Amino acid sequence: MLAVGFDRQRNVLLLTLLDTFDNGTLAVMDAACATFFDAEGPSHAIFDFTSTQKVAMAPLSLERRARKPAMCVGFERIIVAPRTDLRALAEKFRLHQSSAGLPAPHVVQTMAEADRLLGLGPLVFEPVDTSWLANDKAKVL
Repeated sequence: MLAVGFDRQRNVLLLTLLDTFDNGTLAVMDAACATFFDAEGPSHAIFDFTSTQKVAMAPLSLERRARKPAMCVGFERIIVAPRTDLRALAEKFRLHQSSAGLPAPHVVQTMAEADRLLGLGPLVFEPVDTSWLANDKAKVL
């Protein structure tokens, strides 16, 4: 499942990944970002894996996704991955993007680190209505 929040004042999108991170969750995450950016314009993005319990992602899927450029060129992307296995996956994604000549996201262990890295002041996220992802409603909060 996925929860989405937005700090409009600081222009930061937050995607919180819950439960299991798999190919389906990655597709929902991409759809959520694309739809949100189409409606609101580009922004910084934080992908928070703090509540993720399990990873069921095929390595080739992650590598394929890493070949695609960021949706918001010129904006920061930060992956929050507190667990070792999640951090290794995030670092692998970062490395694939960097190797492809694409701007790579930052990888940190906590939301506090993400906050400091952006340097925009305290982030305050308001929930985003995700009804526009009706086809994937079961995976979105």
